[in-house]
Amino acid sequence: MFLIRSFLLKNKLKKIKLILLDVDGVLTDGGLYFDNKGMEYKRFNVADGSGIKMALYTGIQFAIVTGRRSKIVQNRAKELGIKKVYQGILKKVALFNRLKKDFKVSADQIAYIADDVIDLQLLRLVGVKVAVKNACKEIKKISDIMTSRKGGEGAVREFIEYLLKGNNLWEKAMKRYL
Repeated sequence: MFLIRSFLLKNKLKKIKLILLDVDGVLTDGGLYFDNKGMEYKRFNVADGSGIKMALYTGIQFAIVTGRRSKIVQNRAKELGIKKVYQGILKKVALFNRLKKDFKVSADQIAYIADDVIDLQLLRLVGVKVAVKNACKEIKKISDIMTSRKGGEGAVREFIEYLLKGNNLWEKAMKRYL
């Protein structure tokens, strides 16, 4: 399922209270789709969405941190119940202290799912570093976990499921559906 780089990862995962998500290349396939009128479209994965809702149900929090601005992202976040969306953030590391304060967490309580060089500085600061399968080599090199799925193809769900099962929260998450 995953390539895991740390024997200490199980202990790191037990601390996670906040998952940060990049958008393009993580929640989407990384493609930017425009029609002839300049309207932008993004393709999100339904399994990622249900995984996010499951994790929220167990008390894990989420924030989106993306370099681009898009009404589509705001709409998707609202639909999923993600209350904090930081868009147009080109220097993501500058946001780190605010994230810790906003969510009342420490660095080791944060996981970040990333794919590209814009994510490197922030990724270095979090407790659990996750690279999607299609991440650039620089992201893969420093990550604790690499998903077997690409961004936009269920990579977020894959990590969430692993996290919930490893922390004995899967049954609690499933209660939402039973």
